[in-house]
Formats: sequence, structure tokens, C-alpha cells
Amino acid sequence: MPFEELATGDPPADSSASPLVDIVVLHGLFESTLDTLTEASTGIVWIRDLFLPHSPQPRILTYDYDRHALLRPGTGIVDPLLSLATTFLGELVAERALAHAFNRPIVFLCHGFGGLLLKRALALSHSRLGKSTERLRSIYVSTYAILFVGTPHQGIPETALRFAHDPEYAGLSQLMISLLVGSEMLNEVADQFMPIMKQYRVFNFWEELQSEVDGTMTFLVDRDSAAPYWPDTEQCGIRATHLGMMKSRTSGYTVIREALTRYIREAPTTIKTRWCNEKKFLDAEHRRQAEELLKPQFELGSTMNGDAEHTSEYYLVSHCSSIQFTGRKQQAQELKENFGRLVSSPNQQTWGKHKIVVVYGLGGSGKTQFCLKYAEENRANYWGVFWIDASTRENAEFGFSKLGEVAGKGSSFLAGKHWLSQCHKPWLLMIDNADDPEMEISDFFPIDGSGHILITSRNPRAKHYATAGEMHFRGMDPEEGISLLLNSAYTQNGSNHRDQQQEQLARSLGAELGYLALALSQAGATIRRNIYTLEQYLRVYLGYRDRLLPKSMSISINDTNPITTWEIPFQKIERHVSVKNKDAVDLMHLLAFLHFDGIHESIFRSSASNSGDRDITEVVYPDIILSSSKRSEVAQARLRQALGVLTDHSLIDFDPDTRSYSQHPVVHRWARDRLDQEEQVSSLNRTVGLLARSISPYPEASGRAFRRALVPHMESCLQKLENYAPSFPSTAGSANSIERFAWVYAESGLWKKAKTLQERVIKFRMKYLGRKHEDTIRATYSLGQTYWNLFDLKSTIEVQRQVIAARRWIWPSWFAYYVDPPWMPDFISYYSALSDLTLALWLAGKRDISKVIGTRACAGLLKLLGPDDPTTLNAMFNLARTLLHLREWDRAHDLLIPVLRKRKKLFGPNHPDTLMTRNELGVLYSRKVVLGEEHAYTLWSVNDLSKVLCERGKGLEAAKMLEDIIPVVTRTLGDEHVGMTMTKGNLAKAYVHAGRWIEAEQMLPQILKSTPTDHPDWVRIISGYVLVQMQLQKWHDAERNCMKVLELFRRKRVLAKENPRVIVIAEQLAHIYLATGRPNESETLRAEFSAMHTGFAAKLYIVVPEGVGK
Repeated sequence: MPFEELATGDPPADSSASPLVDIVVLHGLFESTLDTLTEASTGIVWIRDLFLPHSPQPRILTYDYDRHALLRPGTGIVDPLLSLATTFLGELVAERALAHAFNRPIVFLCHGFGGLLLKRALALSHSRLGKSTERLRSIYVSTYAILFVGTPHQGIPETALRFAHDPEYAGLSQLMISLLVGSEMLNEVADQFMPIMKQYRVFNFWEELQSEVDGTMTFLVDRDSAAPYWPDTEQCGIRATHLGMMKSRTSGYTVIREALTRYIREAPTTIKTRWCNEKKFLDAEHRRQAEELLKPQFELGSTMNGDAEHTSEYYLVSHCSSIQFTGRKQQAQELKENFGRLVSSPNQQTWGKHKIVVVYGLGGSGKTQFCLKYAEENRANYWGVFWIDASTRENAEFGFSKLGEVAGKGSSFLAGKHWLSQCHKPWLLMIDNADDPEMEISDFFPIDGSGHILITSRNPRAKHYATAGEMHFRGMDPEEGISLLLNSAYTQNGSNHRDQQQEQLARSLGAELGYLALALSQAGATIRRNIYTLEQYLRVYLGYRDRLLPKSMSISINDTNPITTWEIPFQKIERHVSVKNKDAVDLMHLLAFLHFDGIHESIFRSSASNSGDRDITEVVYPDIILSSSKRSEVAQARLRQALGVLTDHSLIDFDPDTRSYSQHPVVHRWARDRLDQEEQVSSLNRTVGLLARSISPYPEASGRAFRRALVPHMESCLQKLENYAPSFPSTAGSANSIERFAWVYAESGLWKKAKTLQERVIKFRMKYLGRKHEDTIRATYSLGQTYWNLFDLKSTIEVQRQVIAARRWIWPSWFAYYVDPPWMPDFISYYSALSDLTLALWLAGKRDISKVIGTRACAGLLKLLGPDDPTTLNAMFNLARTLLHLREWDRAHDLLIPVLRKRKKLFGPNHPDTLMTRNELGVLYSRKVVLGEEHAYTLWSVNDLSKVLCERGKGLEAAKMLEDIIPVVTRTLGDEHVGMTMTKGNLAKAYVHAGRWIEAEQMLPQILKSTPTDHPDWVRIISGYVLVQMQLQKWHDAERNCMKVLELFRRKRVLAKENPRVIVIAEQLAHIYLATGRPNESETLRAEFSAMHTGFAAKLYIVVPEGVGK
């Protein structure tokens, strides 16, 4: 009998004073109940012999379970803790019912693992709400107090496992592995118990004496694990070893005895009240269940058909599901039901309310494969299916930027996200590998729309994002898992290996693997490769797993099973001496630092083609990389052979559709974590060098897609560098590599990331090479370009001045040194730097200086390079733009026409530089096509088109166009960006042309606030503001703004008295004087400004910095 009644006290005469209470004792894994309670030297069972005579006479029950079965590996039990908890709960309910004690209060006394068993049983009891199972809920209701004696709430250390190891077993059982700190089993038990714990009185005890394990003294369960900080709980240490904690001669005996006595007295009143409340709760629950049954049931047959026909236009998923994927049919049907009916025309009730399902669980449990399979089977029901890698925030944002690029909205995170937000057709968004607990996953939910979002995560807290259900993936169903294992091991003939012996072997192995899909598949691949037979595999596996456990500090305990299945074939590859196996090992070490997905052979080929690159020379590459640099067919075959070894052993996967390789994220971590610190740093440096060499020092437009695909791999390397060498770069070669990474980030529009890397490179080179070294100047020049694209004008001008100052002292040859004095340099690099400064000064509104510098740059480059060189064309374009805004129309036109003609010839009609030139002459459509609707330069063209419409008297049309792009500018550039100032300024101008004076008046103060007073267009904006106020007859406000400008002129003389802008302000003020009956003041003003026109010229000067934002 599992339950044994140690003693039953006779009921006292006054039963109300001393009611009966059940004390239930649960033992741990290392001793039976009697051994746990018995003092070996005296044979005293303290709870029976010492406690009972002095207690309020409770009934004492002990529960014995087969602890040896839990310690023995290969028993085939899927979830031993749940199985045992289910049995314990059922037997305890039956025992109490037969004793007519169904409602009697319970106090539990648990030692070690017995506490985990109880926590799982109480959570199970709490969940039983159905009419046929609610009797099991009685244990949850009747429990008053729990004494946890040495219970490993947070797990045991690896050394404690050796205490339980029996030499007759091949290794440790899966249950023992699950007791290690951080295991999913412990986390799951904690998550289930914590919500109901407040219902009970809890007392935690910890051991104060260490136990001997293989000659070493250690705590089997340390204090932090046995007595974690829980609010409103009692704690006490016991001066004993783990096995001695519940003996009569320990210091804890007195404390335990007192607590039991106190709980016995307090329990009856509390439990009686709790049962009254429970009856009310169950009555309400029964009514709710009855109402649910009366609701009309949804037709599952039409779950995914929706109310309209859908055309699948987009399927942007980087890989397909595995051909070996099997099972999870019940969950697949549940997912369809959770998502429910597709709506192609969402109404106000459904718009913006995404249906979100979260699939969470252990790595290797098949979450991603399950979602991929769902997407493939249901793609016809969705207008678009999209996959986002959320392993890092940077990767997720990059994924959305690719969506924006495909949609023609611009290659930015917000553009891609907004595209889905505005889509009225049904879409499915898979956010995969969202494991980082610090990452806010909701940042990647489209704001509007009515789509389906499927999230996969190892983080159980991700389930809080679910709005349409959550799915906890553990191991597979045992029968499905056995089929997967045998099919993986014996390919198409798995069904022929389902005899009783083979099935039992597969069941034993599957249980130890936790029935994790990834581990089962990998084990099957090892058997298929004849590395070990099915009969041998379990024994070998247990030995490997035991040897891996000392490394559990670097490897998550939850990943131990799948990692062991990879370690077996990989060590076989390492031991087998051959060129291809050695190459495979070296490649695995490189792949560990790339991103785990989208690994193309072209990375290795491009790196090989740049093998003569002298800038990246410090890294010692493995033979496989050095060989591939020869670019021969033999070398390429050697690379493919090495990749083939890894693919054949299922260590990497090959996708024939994309011709790329990938790794499971857990494999990726394992391949890195199995290396020691020195090996990790060495492999990381090799991988950084490999990527840097694949980036040509002379990049061509045709390679842009390839370089953009490198971004996730660069991001992976940079994250590891932050961990291993946070002060990188530390050598000239690594600085060159990081510089090339910055080139790719800049080319991809990721300017902030490029800026961070460029600043690191410059800091290193300034220190070791000096300010005037060519490499330092080149990096500084690139940083200036980045500042420009970030519209940080102050920093742009400062950096460009540094470049010019350095160029004065860097001559291209010794001959130039003698010919050109430092105060009058005359060489290409110097004039190129002047051209860049021309552009920055134009944007900053310093156009007179920009004109002078630009003229000199053009003259120098025309002399040295001629009129057809791209560098000369760039300088001519920069000068022309300045001249345009200085109203030197003819000269600007004479420069722009040849620049446009020659850029078309050199680069083609749709190259960004060609489009830039055409923009000054008027263009919009091409920019939308080439750059995307939300690209900054496209928005710029919209602004320029609005000016044309205003001049043609189409103010309403211009206003509508600009109002439409205001949200786009907010997403793309931000509210504080100068591009927003430009757009709002042009919108205010359009309002004026449309006669919408009130809207113009509301907008102009915002523009004035963001425009510096020393900017030349500040006066123009004030003039436009005054014009609006005059139209609204707000004479006092208009006069105050005019005086503000004139006082600034009189005090600082920032503009000449004859300047047209000053004259217009003076004319406006004179008109205000006349309108308010002050003709004398008007005449005085005209006398001061003799250049004023006779009569008021209502010129429209409401223009925001014309260069701003471009």
C-alpha cells in the first residue's frame, strides 16, 4: 500500500477543541519514508514516538513511491513527475474518501524531492474544475500548511547528482538531470505553484551541514534553493546534513514539532471557511460551463475559409519545414481554431485587433518547424505570409526593413511595419526565436490591420502577449516521437522496425531525450549513419550526457539532451582523421559565429576572390579557407565536401531553394560554447576576417544585395566582440574589418550603426596612426558622410573641416609637395573634401560660403580630372544646388544639365545620383520605384512637387499631398528631424495658397521654433507668418514679429539694409502702420529703408529652409 497510517489518535471528548487533521509525509529520492524519519542509532520514528503523545492527536499518513524507478534511466516514462503527481493525487483523494475525511484539513511534511511532487500535485488539483474530476480539487482546498524540508525549489548543483548515481546504471536518469538549477521542469513547477501558494502557510527549512560526495563536501540543496525569498513564509536552518534533517536528534526537530502543533490548531477554522467559499465558487463555475455549452458552436470546416477569396501574393519565408517533420496534428488543429475565421474586410470592431498565438517551450521541441508547416499548409488562405527572425532586436528590425523594400515603401524597419499596418487583406506574421526576455516583442506588432501573428519563444513569459491562445511545447507525443526516431534512423523503412524489441528500445531512448523533436531527429541521423546502432545508442548517449554535465554552467541544462545528440557524431568526426573531416570541424567553428540562418556559399567564394586583400592579413585562417582562396574547382569541391560532412550528420541544414545553409539556434550556441575562451576568440577573429574579406574594397552596385545579406552575420560577430573584446578594434587589421562592416551598414541605410563603428575605428587610428594618416582621414571622411545622412549638420561640418585640415598636409606625391605649398594645396583629395563641405554648408544655410568653397572645388577638379569624372560631376552638382537657392538660376541650370546627361551615361537613368540631379530639375516617379515610397529622398521629391503645385495655383492639391506624408516623415525621420521642418514649412505654404489661414497660423510657430535665428530662411518664415497674421487681421501680433526682425537687424547687422528679405519685412510693417491708422510711423520707416517699394508688395515669403532636409 502506498499510504501507511502511522498512528491515529483517539478523538478527545471535546472534538471541537481538538479536531482531526491529516499530516501527510512525503520522502525524497535518497531514502524511504521510514528511513527519512528514523534515527538509526535508536530506531525512533520521531513523528510517531515523540510527537504524537504531545500533539492534538492528528492522523499521520506516509506515502511511499518507487524512488528507484525515478533514478533508473531508460524506463520510458515520458514525464515522471507529472505521472507520479497524478497517481499520488488520486490515491490521496481515495484514501481520505474511504476514511470519511474528504474535507479534513491537511498539513504536508515534505523532504527533498517530495516537496516538488507535492507542488505539482497541488497545481494539478487546483486545475480540476470539470464535474467529473472536481473531487480531485479537494486536496487543493483542504491543504492548510506545508513544511518543505530541504526541497530543491530552484534545483541542485551538478555535484549533487553524483550522490544519487548508482554504478549499475549506465548514467543518470532524465528526472535527475531535470533537477539541476535552471531546468524547465523546475521553472514549470514554480510557475504553476506560485499563484496558489498564497493560500497556504509555508515553512522552508535548509541544511546547514555539508554531505560528502566522492570525497568532496557539498550541500546537496543549498540555502538559496531550499529557502528562496517568498513573501509571508517562514524559514529556518537545520544543523544537519540533507539526509539527517528529519531525524529526532537534529536541531530542527523542535522547530518542526512546534510548527506542526500550531498548524494543527489553526487549520480547522480556516479550512471550514474555505470549503464554504469553494461551494459557491463551484456553483458559479457550473453555471458558466452550462452557458458555454448553450452557445452556438463554430463550424470548424470553415475555420480558414473566411468571407472572401484570397490571392496569395507574398510568401516571404526564408526556409521550408523539414521533410522529417511529423506529429503535432492536434496542436495544428488547435492553432486553426484559435486563429478562427479570416476576415478580408475588417470593420471597426476587428481593425487593429490582431490575433496573436504564442508557441513557447524548450529549444528543439519543434516550435519553428511547427509554425513553418502551418504556414506552408495554409499559405493559400493568406494574402501574405511573412517570417521575421527575432533572435535579436537588430535582426527583427532588419527583417521588417526587407519587407518595406519588397513593398516599395523603403528599406526601413518602420516602413515595413507600417506596410502591414495599412493592409486590409489577411496576412500571417511569424515572429521566430523571440527568446530575449529583455526584448519588447510588441514593438514588432503592426499598429493597425487585422492579421494573424505567430510567436515562437523559449521564454515562457512570452505567453503574456497572446490574444488568441498559447501553446506550450514540451516533448512530442510518445507514439509520434517513436515514429520520428525510427523514421529518421531507417529512412523510408521506419515502419519495418516497429517490432516489440525495437519499439521498446526507441521508447526508452525517447524518454531520456525528453521526446524533443530535434534530439530525436539527430539521434536517428546518428543511427542512420551507422555510427551506433539503436541497441548501443542509449548506453553511449547516457555516458556522453554525464560527461557534458560539468560544462552545464556554459550550456543550458534544458539543452543538454539535444546537445548530447550532436556531440556524439561531432566527436566521431573529430576522431576520424581525414582532410574533409578536419575541414568540417574548422568550418563548424566559423559557422558558430555567423548568424545561424542564411549562410551562403557566396560568402566563402567572395572572401576567396579577395584573398590578396592586404588590409585583412592578421588572422591565421584554417586550411579550408586558405585552400578556397585558390579559386580552383578542386578547392571549391573541398569546401563542398566539408559542408557535406556537416549536412550528412545533420549538424547543418541545406535549403536547395535558396542554396543556403542554416543551423538550429541550439546547435549554433553549442558549437560556440563547446570551445574554450581562447578558441572562441580565435574563431571569432577568423569569422570577422572572413566576412570583411568578402566585402570588396571597391564595391560595385551589382553586389549590393549580397552585401545587404551580410548584415545579420556582421551583427552576430559584433555582438560576440562586445562580449569578448568590448574595446574593439585592437589591431590595424581588425580596424580595417570593422570599417568594412560600417560601409555595408551605411550602404544599407543603417546610419546609426555605421556611425558607432566608424567612431570606434577613428578612435583607434587616431591613437596608433595619428590624425594625418591616410587611413584615419579615409575613416573620418566616411564618418562625415554618415553624419550628413543622419542630418547632423554641426558634426558634419566639423568632421569635414578636420578632413580638409588634414588634406592640406597629405600630398599625393613628393613632387606635389614641392609644387603645391600647404597654404594653396592643388590635388584631387583636397578638392573632393571641399566639395563635401560645400554640400554641408548649403544644407546649414551658409550658402554664400558654400558658393565660394564649391566654386574652388569645381575649378580644381575640372583642371585635374576633367568634366566627365564622377568626382567632378559631384562637385558641379553640389555647387549647382547652392546656386539654385541663391537664385542664380542660369548658372545653376548650366551646371545641372551636363551633370544629368553625363550621370545618365555613366550610371544609368535610375541610379540614385542620377535621380538626385533630376530632382533639382523635377522628378518623383522614378524615386518611388527605385528608392521606395518612404525613402527620405522620395519624400524630398514630394516636397519639391508641392512647391510646383503651389506656383500653379493648386494649393489644395499640394496640401493634401503633404498631409499624407506627414505620418511617413514621422515614422521615417522623426518629429524633430529637419526633414519634418521642411515638410511642415511647405505644408504651411500650401495652406496659404489654399486660403486656409488658420491652419497656416497654427503650423508656423512650430517651424520657427525649429529654425535657428542665424539661418537665412528664418527671416522668410517670419515674413510668411506676418502675412498670415495680417490676413487674419491680428495686427498687434504681426507688428511684434516684424519688430523682432528689424531689431535683430539693427542690433547685429546680420543682413544688409538693401537685402530683399529685410525690405519685405519693412514693407509689411509699413502696411500694418497704415492699417492701424499710424501713417506717420509708416513714413518714418520708409525713410529708414529707402529701398522700399511704393505700396505694399504682397510677396509670399513663407518658405522653410529650402535646403533643409535634403
